[in-house]
Amino acid sequence: MNVSAINSVAPKAQNVKFTGAMDKMTNAVATGLGKVGNTDAFVKGMEKIGDSPNLMAHLSTASSAVTTGLYIYKNLTDKKKTKNERITMAINQALTFAVSTAITYTAIGALNKVSKNICGKFGEAVAKRGYDAKKVDTLKTGAKAAIDLVVCSSINRYISPVAVTPVANKLGAKLTDYLDKKDAAKAAKAQA
Repeated sequence: MNVSAINSVAPKAQNVKFTGAMDKMTNAVATGLGKVGNTDAFVKGMEKIGDSPNLMAHLSTASSAVTTGLYIYKNLTDKKKTKNERITMAINQALTFAVSTAITYTAIGALNKVSKNICGKFGEAVAKRGYDAKKVDTLKTGAKAAIDLVVCSSINRYISPVAVTPVANKLGAKLTDYLDKKDAAKAAKAQA
């Protein structure tokens, strides 16, 4: 990944000062991310995916995987919910992630020709405004990333959850019924 290219088109950062709890939280997050970013594994991983034409999809999937894992853990350990609710929510999260990931990569692959065409026309329009070739290429890369991000976000946050939730509810109900019957059979056997 060419970080210097990103830095050359990024707006100059302004000095923002947080105070109190916000300052502590900001510093803690920055320190944690800095430690992760300086690991060999992170650098090698970014070198592998950094030049990928589907970088936005890969990053969106990675962040969704982490978020989904945290939601599943939280749902399975939440004592305020019934067993049925915990299982159903965990199934919903896992299925939503799996389905949205599959649909996202399928859609991005199917739309690849269309997005190349859109980005090409965008590059032509930008070039007519007098930008040099390097800037035009950077803007075209950004346009491709924006298209992929819109596709990923639409599928991950709207299409897949709406489609998966009814299925997850039915699966969760069946699984909890099965587990309840199994627990009742164990309890009856223990009393006998």
